[in-house]
This record gives sequence, C-alpha cells and structure tokens, in this order.
Amino acid sequence: MPKVQTSRRVRTQNSTQQRQARADRVRQQGNEMTFRCKRCEEKNLRCFVDTASGQCAGCISVKAECSLFVTEEEWEKVEAEKREKRLALLRAEAEVARLRLEVAETEARERAFADRDHAILSLQDRAKEQAEGNSAPGTDFLATELSLPRSSTDLG
Repeated sequence: MPKVQTSRRVRTQNSTQQRQARADRVRQQGNEMTFRCKRCEEKNLRCFVDTASGQCAGCISVKAECSLFVTEEEWEKVEAEKREKRLALLRAEAEVARLRLEVAETEARERAFADRDHAILSLQDRAKEQAEGNSAPGTDFLATELSLPRSSTDLG
C-alpha cells in the first residue's frame, strides 16, 4: 500500500514553541499591568497578563512561576502577622491603661498626703495663734482696746 502524500505538511510544535506562541498571543491581547511580577521587574520587561491563567507572557515563555497573584501561603502569612500585631497592640494598650491607673492612684495618694499635711499645718497655726494670744494679751485688737484707759481714748 503506497503512502499518500499530502501537498501540505503539518508541522507539530514542541512545548517550547507552544509556550512562545501562547506568550505572543498574551502580548497581542495588550493587557499590560501597571505593576510587574518579580521576574519582569528584575529583567525590566513589560508585564502582559493572561487573564485566563493569571500569568504574564514573560513567565509563560520561559516556564517560570509568575508572582502577579499572591500565593495562598503569602496571604496566610500576612494574615497571621496582622493578627500578631493586633494582639501586640492590644497588649500595649492594656499596659498603658494599667500604668494610667497606677498614676491616678499615685496622684490620689499624693493629694491625700497634701490634704493631711495642710490640715496638720492649719491646726499648728491655730494652736500657735492661740498660744500667742494667751501669752501676750496686748497683741489681740480686742484685748488692746479693752486694756486702754478711757481717758486716752476720749480725745474730745
């Protein structure tokens, strides 16, 4: 049985050629990203994204892992870090509240001490005034007025 020859021979593409053709189609679609994946950033390439796969043309053409989309692992890492930071912040706020309470208690104790000292000083002043009044009767205004003879107060 003789082989039938076709006038046109279909040439199959290898995987590298298929990737290159796919990358070319992605570039032709023109969906250039405003930010680039790590590889395109490092190589200073324009970054065209394939909306079906989420990979860029540059990474498709060399069969590299594209970093346009953040991996689930990275999302989880960021979420865990955020939870840790929130807990640290809450702990710090609790510590600040505890210290504010301590300061308020110390200030209240300080006011109590000042009030007590003021009361003692007032009591001492009154006692001193009374002692001076008893030991020197001429220093009090009423006592001085009563002790003067009548004739010296009547000038007229």
